[in-house]
Amino acid sequence: MKISKELDRQTFKDKSQTQEDCHRFLAELKWSSGYSCNRCNPEKYIKGKQPFSKRCSKCGFDESTSSGTLSHKLKFGIDKAFEMLYEITISKKGANSIWLAEHFNVNQTKAWGFRQKVQLAMQSSDQFPLERDVHVDEFEIGTPQKREQGRSKVKKR
Repeated sequence: MKISKELDRQTFKDKSQTQEDCHRFLAELKWSSGYSCNRCNPEKYIKGKQPFSKRCSKCGFDESTSSGTLSHKLKFGIDKAFEMLYEITISKKGANSIWLAEHFNVNQTKAWGFRQKVQLAMQSSDQFPLERDVHVDEFEIGTPQKREQGRSKVKKR
């Protein structure tokens, strides 16, 4: 699955329908520049126990596609995690954990924990500030005036 700037919901669902699709995507992304064991660094491997995982030929360390990613040690399916990730990233205000839990039929605490992982990962975008022209829908200058509440009372430009 190629990461696109504008990935519509149906295209996303088509490309991440099964857990196998999700593991394939993670494997392609994770080892796109080649495999190297996290423990002893050799580049030779054999097929691991999990789908698309790799086992080091030297030390026998079995590395799954999800290790070191947002989907590491999930308590629900990776396909649900991909869908939750999509919802969190496309919604303007972020999806709250109660809605995620109800919509994806998972425990609310687990949904909250996954959402926290995603938000923490998204904070890393601070290292990559926006460049060139940035188009802004609306913004506010100054503070709201006394006795005037709501967005419609603030001077917009």
